[in-house]
Amino acid sequence: MKNNREEDIENFEGMLPKDQEWFSPKEVGYIIGRSDQFVRDSISDGIIFAHNTAWIKDSKIDKRNYMRVHKKMLTLYLMETANYSAEMFTESLKQLIGQCTNYQLLILEKHIKEILFLGRRYSK
Repeated sequence: MKNNREEDIENFEGMLPKDQEWFSPKEVGYIIGRSDQFVRDSISDGIIFAHNTAWIKDSKIDKRNYMRVHKKMLTLYLMETANYSAEMFTESLKQLIGQCTNYQLLILEKHIKEILFLGRRYSK
């Protein structure tokens, strides 16, 4: 059985692309709804953890600074800045579902089965 922390990690990681491990400041900004400059400042201030890398090509070091944020660090930032937990989100969702009609529940059931069994994640 998962504890609350594991549920939170799973919940917030689910917001990120599955096939991507590293993100540029621009990509992080898009995900969190802020500018890439906000992300760069947050990295400099130690709010978002990132890696600064220089590229080596033909024995020459590129002096430009390339910042990359790992998926785990972005998940950590999302968890720290959220005003809810996975448990709170699930409880709110259960309350909302409890107010649905039978027809709406059947439609939701169909979509949930597609997600669980076919791995499809989309919205209509």
